[in-house]
Amino acid sequence: MHGLHRFAALALVACWISFGAISYAHAAPQPFTATYHLRLDGWPDADVHHRISHLSANDWQSEMRASVLTAEGYERGKFRLDGDEVHAWHYASGYSLFGLGERYHLSARDLADLPDRQSALFQLSRQLDDAPCQDDEATPCELAYADHKGRTEHFAYRVAAPQTLEVPAGEFDARWVDGWNPEKPDRRLRLAFSSTTPGLLISVEYYRDGELTSRMALTELHRDEKR
Repeated sequence: MHGLHRFAALALVACWISFGAISYAHAAPQPFTATYHLRLDGWPDADVHHRISHLSANDWQSEMRASVLTAEGYERGKFRLDGDEVHAWHYASGYSLFGLGERYHLSARDLADLPDRQSALFQLSRQLDDAPCQDDEATPCELAYADHKGRTEHFAYRVAAPQTLEVPAGEFDARWVDGWNPEKPDRRLRLAFSSTTPGLLISVEYYRDGELTSRMALTELHRDEKR
C-alpha cells in the first residue's frame, strides 16, 4: 500500500500545503472545474480532476480526484468564507487499490485550530501578493495544517514574482510557490497558482534530492456559474 499512498498524496497535491486564518484583501472565489495531466515516476500518466464549488451562502468545497489502473484517490475539504478568512469545517479523503484502502474524515471540531489540506490550498492561493517571503533571499514563511489524520504538519515556502505560464490549457498569469517540509528539506514542492482564480493550479513540480520526479500541468478549465 505504500506506493499507492504515495500516488494519492502526490496526485491530490496533498503534500504540505497550508495557510492559517490571516486577514487580507483577496480575490473573490470563482467556481470552476479543472483537469490536470500528472506524470509520476513509477506510475502510468494520469489525469487529476479538481473542482471548487459553491455550496450555499458562504460555504464552498474544494475536491480533487485521480485514478490510474486499479488505484484511485480523492480528497475534499469544505470551508466557510468569513470576509477574507477561511474556516474549514469538514474534510474527507481516501485511496484504494484492488478495492482495498483507507478512508479518513475530520470534523469541524478537528479543524478548529488548523485548516485541512484542501481548504489550506485555497487560502494559500489567495494571499500570495501579501506574503512577506517574496524572493529567494527572504526569510521563508512558515505555516501549519492538519493532515488527513488531524496531525499537525508544517510547510515553509517562498513566493516568486508574477509571470505568464503556457500550459496545454493556454496562457495564464501565475505565481510560483517554492515549498518544503522543514523536517524533509531534500523534498521540494513547486506550485504555480493562478493570479486571478483562487485555488486554481497551473503547474506543479515535485523534486526529491534535486531531481524532478513528478509534474502536473493544467489541460482543461471550465468556469462554472456562481449559484
